[in-house]
Amino acid sequence: MWPDLGEYNEWSLLFLGGWGPGVLTVLVILGLLVFGLSWYDLRDMRPHRRWTLVALRVAVYLIAVALLLEPALELKNVTKVKNHIAVLVDSSLSQTLKVGDGETRRIDRATTFVREELKELLTTPNDDHIFDVYTFDSELTPSSYEEVGRGVEPRGDATRTIEAIEEVANRVGRRDLGGFVLLSDGIDSGLLGGRVRRGELIDRETSAFLERLDVPIHALATASSEGLKDLSVESVQYDDFAFVRNSITIDVTLRVVGFEPRRIPVVLKREGQLLQTREVEVGPDNTEYRVTFEFVPQQIGKEIYTVSTPHYENEALTENNRKDFVLKVIRDKIRALQVVGRPSWDERFLRQLLKQNPNVDLISFFILRTAENAQVVPTNELSLIPFPTRELFEEELGSFDIVIFQNFNFRPYGMSQYLRRIADYVRDGGGFVMIGGELSFTSGGYAGTPLSDILPVMLPPPGNRDALLSEQEYNLELTDAGMRHPITQLAFEPALNRELWAKLPPLEGTNLVFGAKPGATVLGYHPKLRSNGGPLPVVTVGEAEKGRVMAVTTDSTWKWSFHAFGRGGTSRPYHAFWNSAIRWLIKDPELKLLQVKADQTVLPPGGKVGVSARVVRADYAPAEGVKGTLEVLYRPLSALDGPAGVATEPKVLQALEFTTDAQGRADVTLPADEPGAYTVRASARTESGNLVDEDIFLVTLDSQELRSIEPREPLLKQLAEVTQGTYERVEDADDGFQFKEPRVVRINRRKVIDVWDTLYVLLIICSLLGSEWMLRRRWGRL
Repeated sequence: MWPDLGEYNEWSLLFLGGWGPGVLTVLVILGLLVFGLSWYDLRDMRPHRRWTLVALRVAVYLIAVALLLEPALELKNVTKVKNHIAVLVDSSLSQTLKVGDGETRRIDRATTFVREELKELLTTPNDDHIFDVYTFDSELTPSSYEEVGRGVEPRGDATRTIEAIEEVANRVGRRDLGGFVLLSDGIDSGLLGGRVRRGELIDRETSAFLERLDVPIHALATASSEGLKDLSVESVQYDDFAFVRNSITIDVTLRVVGFEPRRIPVVLKREGQLLQTREVEVGPDNTEYRVTFEFVPQQIGKEIYTVSTPHYENEALTENNRKDFVLKVIRDKIRALQVVGRPSWDERFLRQLLKQNPNVDLISFFILRTAENAQVVPTNELSLIPFPTRELFEEELGSFDIVIFQNFNFRPYGMSQYLRRIADYVRDGGGFVMIGGELSFTSGGYAGTPLSDILPVMLPPPGNRDALLSEQEYNLELTDAGMRHPITQLAFEPALNRELWAKLPPLEGTNLVFGAKPGATVLGYHPKLRSNGGPLPVVTVGEAEKGRVMAVTTDSTWKWSFHAFGRGGTSRPYHAFWNSAIRWLIKDPELKLLQVKADQTVLPPGGKVGVSARVVRADYAPAEGVKGTLEVLYRPLSALDGPAGVATEPKVLQALEFTTDAQGRADVTLPADEPGAYTVRASARTESGNLVDEDIFLVTLDSQELRSIEPREPLLKQLAEVTQGTYERVEDADDGFQFKEPRVVRINRRKVIDVWDTLYVLLIICSLLGSEWMLRRRWGRL
């Protein structure tokens, strides 16, 4: 008895026999044999009789085969599972921009469309689809019709369209996905924007991904390029760091939309100081322009650079007309200039030390013949070159990190006019050391010259030789400062350091000076000679504005290498002394006893930056328990504007007290709320004196969303075409979208009924066999 099918809405025929292809093939062959033999056996009968009997025999065979296959009827009660339609609303910063009427924002167009045109679609129950509403920028955020209808405030600093689509597919399952409604301006800073530049077709990888999804994307543009006018610094490409006094290239890309032909100046500034200007010819036929700046940074450290263009009337956005960035300038090699008055052992050892140092690029000049020498051989027959004073001290001076005057008298070479230039070079951050000898200090005529103004010692007026030079032999004595200073620190342990200095071979001779200048630091002195009421300084260091200077009044430090080695010692003290002196003169950051660093160089407003201050003792062991102050100084970005920079004093935002831990560190986290240039300055008083260091970081709303604000309608159109969706501008669209039908069903009830082992089948077989036998007999066949 057949069941009531009213409770089932789908059925299908099953075969439960489970026979394989081989058995089925044999059955087909047997069926053909039955047909063929029957046709041959009944060949002498009339055609209609023959066909009737053959048909009855074939029917019996087919029913027998069906019984062998065990047919069954499957009854199912199924329900279609609704698939998901995702409505994606772009909530990135570019959506805050105004559209053609100057009053409505791009996001307002999107939310109005959702509220008015999609109301029925999103609020009325649907038999086939579930509608999910999301906002997306750098992340996908679930929302609702009500939330979007009330309004969305865009805050995202990126748009990642493909990533949002993929995340929706992963959330609901690709089989349960029916399509997308995408409301965006097409500006993408994620995978899609990186793969597909303006004017290009969608790449193969993106197309393959969309084809695998196999659902339509209906793209609605919230803005168009019509009537848009904007000039922006789209990108600035530069290396993470530059080498001092080496050329660096800054590549700038401009995005220009809606401008008539004209020339636009593009300027590069450093800390508000104008470096270079380039002009670009723009017009309506192109929107992308490239500008290259090339310059040579002159000092190491971090500085803020700005690339900017003027503001023009009716621009959609002026904040993107500039881009600020921080460039870190480091030292490639130490470039040293050594000028020697005459060859000597002291010159030979120092020159060899500098040449053996792979980090030093040495330029040496030796005076082998002066106008006072006897002219035995004509000058034109010598291989000597003239002393290139103009090239060295006028053209190339700024390229050196350190200048060494070693027993050098400047007067015979017409160098008087260059001494002030050398002094200015030091004040601007260069390093300078004068080494003693009979042609140095006052004996070299330097008293009263611009160089005497920067030297850390006071020079006596010219006089006889005995008043300017001493030839006594002596052992250098260190001052308390010398025991701690990195130049004269042969060992970290003070007692061992003093012992090592006591074992060094004695020096011979010194230039006589009037003592150290105020603010200078005497590291080593003559144990017997006095000057200006105190011991005669031999090794003295000081600072001249941004630069550092050193005076070594003897020309016999070479003995610390040669004689020590000859007595079974080592040349290490000599190398340590001069290598440390060079590092100190060039302000090697690793020699700072106090270092402060920010963990970020550029960050957006509202972020937080970690600042670490580290203090070490004179022996460079961590200084625990040191108290100091950390100041946060602020300058608005406007302080970096102006044709020659604006001399704006930084504002002290806060001053924090800190105490170092066992590692000599103190870590703080600072808020960075307002855009601007920030300086963190740490200061501490230790046994080594007052220590100060600083670092800078930049807070700027540097969103790529606002660097290129021209809507990308062609990109949205391609998304729709690849997925067989539709593209329209949002103001022209309605809710007539077509989506994929649900592809997943849920089986509520299922029943299988065997149809081969019933009485009806037996009666049918018997009826067919009986009919065939009866007709065959009636038509004269046995």
